[in-house]
Amino acid sequence: MTGTTNTALPAVLGLASFNADHGEMRYRGATLAALRAAGLPEAAILAGVQARLRDLVDEAAEAARLRRITSGNGQAMEYAETQAQAVAALASPAAASAERFPMLAASIGLDVDPQTGAPAADVLGVARAVVAAYDAWVEVGGAIRRARLAGKAAIGATATVEAAAAAYTEAVAALLA
Repeated sequence: MTGTTNTALPAVLGLASFNADHGEMRYRGATLAALRAAGLPEAAILAGVQARLRDLVDEAAEAARLRRITSGNGQAMEYAETQAQAVAALASPAAASAERFPMLAASIGLDVDPQTGAPAADVLGVARAVVAAYDAWVEVGGAIRRARLAGKAAIGATATVEAAAAAYTEAVAALLA
């Protein structure tokens, strides 16, 4: 066996499965212990661990996003269309009608108009609420994106499996913050 084995590995390394390639050999869905027991060079193991941990950071980022938004492709389309209608309504307030902006009209009386602090009484009130929610999401989404990309870069820059696991742990902590 090459490299060093730390008996106090972070839990993610004991629970996750990894893929690794070495020469003609391909290991798929193997545990870290199995890869090390097979005698793979630590560099081959590290590459597989880094790839898997970067994928897990992406999954953690998606979980962080889903704590703030509703999942689903249709829901994403609804958000995009509602945002587009909100921007259009606020750009042409005189033309803002329920007929012209049906996605906004659907939330009249439900969304809180940030200008009044009360349920939106018209399409423009909903538009203001949608834009305020979008602006808040952009701030949160940017922080999630930064933590995700920084975490993946940190994992990729590591020289050992243990350092990769530590970088992963830090990335997930940043995403959960």
